[in-house]
Amino acid sequence: MKSRAFSKWIPWVGLITVTLGSHADAWGEEGHQIVGAIAMTRLTPQTRAAIIELLGNDDLAKAGLWADQIRGDSKYDWAKPLHYVNAPRNENSIVLERDCAKGECVVGAITRFLAVATDSTKPIEERREALKFAIHFIGDLHQPLHAGYADDMGGNRIQVIAFGDKKTNLHALWDTVLIYRKSQGDWRGLAKALETDMPAKEVAQWEGNLDPLAWGNESRAITRVIYNELPADAKVGEQYYESNFPTVARRLAAGGVRLAAALNKTFAAYKPAVKNDDRAVSPVRPSTDSPAEKPAQKAAPVSVP
Repeated sequence: MKSRAFSKWIPWVGLITVTLGSHADAWGEEGHQIVGAIAMTRLTPQTRAAIIELLGNDDLAKAGLWADQIRGDSKYDWAKPLHYVNAPRNENSIVLERDCAKGECVVGAITRFLAVATDSTKPIEERREALKFAIHFIGDLHQPLHAGYADDMGGNRIQVIAFGDKKTNLHALWDTVLIYRKSQGDWRGLAKALETDMPAKEVAQWEGNLDPLAWGNESRAITRVIYNELPADAKVGEQYYESNFPTVARRLAAGGVRLAAALNKTFAAYKPAVKNDDRAVSPVRPSTDSPAEKPAQKAAPVSVP
């Protein structure tokens, strides 16, 4: 299987950022698995060893699914707002003080959970869950509609007819439908194709920008394009797929490269933890007073019903 040429992807370098809102879910299973598979090929030996110590294996493709799998568990309701970031539709950029109060959005969560994952004073189960959350949220933030609009729940309320007869919504179209149209269920093959096609210049740009806020604003800019190019009758077919899959591919690839780069940076100075498995505390909401976090913000983000 061969992915489409990267030359047709919509570039984000220099794009003017646009407004964002909310979402429901992120990449579907295939999307998160592809991001994880790409990242696994780029881990340093030290990072891989640290991940195996925490997870028992280095399967990032599987680990990236966990944060969605537990969303039906009420013990994790506190984590639901962490899959996205909201801002008013008429705002031009994400403002952390307004849109991510106390780090309670996907942008703040990534930084916080990476810090917890390497904190050897924390119980091993808390660190394990933090790592799985971080893996998932880095994938989430590269799905453009996780920086969509709150008033339509990141496109979940926009009904779409895909490829003649498939009733779906705009968010799901970008989560799963466009990816499956390419993969036909072979997400491993698609991950390999994307990995093979990544130009070195693009990879260097992705690895050189590890700021989650910047990732969110990239997604915001692409979201504006998505809304502008949605047909008036909300019917999408082969032409829409041909035009937009390269953007999907680029975000999946960037998510995988950045996941690996963020983990490599996080675990660069990591040392094996003192055995503390007996202090399991799952599920525990990590403290928000970590030195790595920003001070409490002034306003809460818009919540998804």
